[in-house]
Amino acid sequence: MKNLFILSIFLGLFIGCESSPKSNGFVTSIEGSSWQMGSQESVDLVTDLDKYWGVDYDQMRTFFADSVYGRFADGETFETVDEFLKIVKGQMQSSPGDQNWSLEWAFCIDLDLSKGGEWVNAAFTVDATSDKPKRHINEWYFVKEGKIHRFNQSRRLLD
Repeated sequence: MKNLFILSIFLGLFIGCESSPKSNGFVTSIEGSSWQMGSQESVDLVTDLDKYWGVDYDQMRTFFADSVYGRFADGETFETVDEFLKIVKGQMQSSPGDQNWSLEWAFCIDLDLSKGGEWVNAAFTVDATSDKPKRHINEWYFVKEGKIHRFNQSRRLLD
């Protein structure tokens, strides 16, 4: 009986101390928002995409929703996966083989748990061997139901 009493106290403490999901930060456009870390699956989707970037455009297509939209660092915008891939192809042809991209980090946040979808941030250092300066590329991908629906890119010169 004594062991049963101790076990019930232990279980009561264990259940009572269950932690709530960790969250912090805010988004002014979402009233009462508090974001939390997102899933590894969304990070994996973006890092897997990086393996095909500029190498296999048919495979790249499979990572995106047809109506993906966004903006590249140079200001070029797109509203479909075809427009996105056309821009990437143009960029790859304009500087073939003279850039060394290094993925520095990727993490995922969930801004609004009630709506679904997560934002993945990926950052790259690009060391060009020609006349372009070394730069930092920051990219945000909105991932929902296993597809990228939005892409935004910014660039900062390092040299």
